[in-house]
Amino acid sequence: MNVQRAITIATVAVVAGGVAAGFAAIGSPARTRTVALDRHRVDDLAAIVTRLRERDASLPASLSDNPPLPRDPVTNKSYVYVKESATTYRLCATFATAEAPDASLASWHHPAGPACFRFSQHDFAPDGAAFRPPAAASSKCSSIASASSIAHCSCAASKRT
Repeated sequence: MNVQRAITIATVAVVAGGVAAGFAAIGSPARTRTVALDRHRVDDLAAIVTRLRERDASLPASLSDNPPLPRDPVTNKSYVYVKESATTYRLCATFATAEAPDASLASWHHPAGPACFRFSQHDFAPDGAAFRPPAAASSKCSSIASASSIAHCSCAASKRT
């Protein structure tokens, strides 16, 4: 084997190792996209919470009273909203990954699959300051995609809006 060929093989090995290390460190492009879509879902839920906070009236029975609201970026379906009482509600989404999108959103940690977050209108400061983090996401919320059951999210009633 000549020196030129050995240098070429070594260079290819170093480049391949660098690419592999890069994917190991930041994830594949598909993984990065999946995490970005979950971040988008969290941002959507936060926007809905903000919209509900800005209402002068009590919580709506359904979100269809408040169009237009964000929809899931992949399925284009509405997120699940469940009014539990006059002041508490849950928002549910189906996530692709089991993680918070980044450290700034750690309070939005969720499992992969369906997850619900519980909110209260009392989570907001009277002056409109930022709300407290949502209650931890419920895991194993079986099939929130169907309108019939959010029982595993411990929701008192289920409505898909």
